[in-house]
Amino acid sequence: MTQALTGIVLAGVVAACWVLGRPKRNILRSTDASAIAAINRSQMELVIPAGTGDAKGQTSGLTVQLPAAHDRRGRGLLLKQLEAQFRAGGEARRSAMAVCQLWRHREALPLMRRGLRDADQVVAALAADAMTHFRGRSSAPVAAAQPLKLPRNVSRMR
Repeated sequence: MTQALTGIVLAGVVAACWVLGRPKRNILRSTDASAIAAINRSQMELVIPAGTGDAKGQTSGLTVQLPAAHDRRGRGLLLKQLEAQFRAGGEARRSAMAVCQLWRHREALPLMRRGLRDADQVVAALAADAMTHFRGRSSAPVAAAQPLKLPRNVSRMR
């Protein structure tokens, strides 16, 4: 009787591992959200007037195709383009900071930090505005400090 129960329990554990170990189906694998994003942008343009704010007014005239979150090649190309614009100086540097402000991606943080130290006050203001998105709690969880273990012979220490 014990061997039969052991066999049944073992078969149940194997079945549970098999069911729980199967890969989950990705429901939105083939869904392209670019059309929805375009609709949202057009609706936002209707609600928010184009000429509001001094630093924000400069970014509203920009038309840049920002890469999707999963497009590594597009992100790399955009970063290289932003680096080149930042090195060019002048109006190109301002437009690079405006694109960083619109993009809001972690890979643009080094460029934004350089913009904070820029001599041009407009570039520094745009970089500061772009950095406001990243202020606050970080996405990486901070490990809690583990309490120190007492020595084995703590009774002798007191």
